[in-house]
Amino acid sequence: MTEWTTTRRGLVVAAGVGLAGCLGSSDDDGGNGNSNENGDDGTEDSTERVNGVPAGDIEARREQMPDPGIAVDWSNAREFRAWLFDDGNESNGRFDYTADLPPAEDVNSPVIEVLDVYPDQVDALVSQGTTQVVLGQFDADALETRLAESDRYEVTDEYGGYAVADGADDEPSAGPIAVGDDALVLGSGYENPIDARHGDRDRLEDVDPWMTHLLETLPEEPLVTGEYLEPLVDAVDVPEIYCWGVSMPGRGPETATWAFVFDDPDDITDDVRAELRALADEVDTLEVDGRTLTMDGTVPENADAGQ
Repeated sequence: MTEWTTTRRGLVVAAGVGLAGCLGSSDDDGGNGNSNENGDDGTEDSTERVNGVPAGDIEARREQMPDPGIAVDWSNAREFRAWLFDDGNESNGRFDYTADLPPAEDVNSPVIEVLDVYPDQVDALVSQGTTQVVLGQFDADALETRLAESDRYEVTDEYGGYAVADGADDEPSAGPIAVGDDALVLGSGYENPIDARHGDRDRLEDVDPWMTHLLETLPEEPLVTGEYLEPLVDAVDVPEIYCWGVSMPGRGPETATWAFVFDDPDDITDDVRAELRALADEVDTLEVDGRTLTMDGTVPENADAGQ
């Protein structure tokens, strides 16, 4: 797949959890939290159960969640939210958004070499599953011409108004890429965010209003990450977490805001609070409202990029 990779991958989310460099794929970093493989970590075939269903069965847990009584105002929602798609139990729904772009010299990509759009024409980056969405203002016709004339790409298709190019036979690291006036969509599965953006498949928040609740609980910072299930860090073993997210003021942040949604308010015990406090070096505030726990604190010094 096409890779836009930062030389310092990982924008810190929490202790040991890297916000995947949205210019890159998960293929070379051991995964970005998107897998939902079966095992003893709370996934579908695990013996761990929450409210009678496997802890990793997102769809079953979703059916048991009450309606939070919240709907998306798409006219005011941040643009990246419209690109997020639902894939049920295929992954844990991990998404990463950044509007704080890494410098061009820290980014390696065949796309940059051919299209020459970064960073001047790029506004923000979104990563979900096997795709990255590069948001900005582009001249799609000109970019299609560059791809067609390049030795590294071949324009092979059109999808949803986007020209689709794949890597040339001798360029396995290039393609696929879909180019439009509002976005470049990179990676296998490029159809998913395009379909979500144009309403041809379920958007994540259309399916699950608790994700809307999560995103509107977090401050609108330049960096945002969200996913289902518990954070994949050694410090946290709380399968009762339904979904969680974190927002930060920029790359290499000193502070962060975390939000966690639980299946049941009674799941937020003193022991759970103590475990979640371990994600921060120092906790400034920790509040519980129903089934939602929010926490502001400082990012641990040892949570360096690349972890």
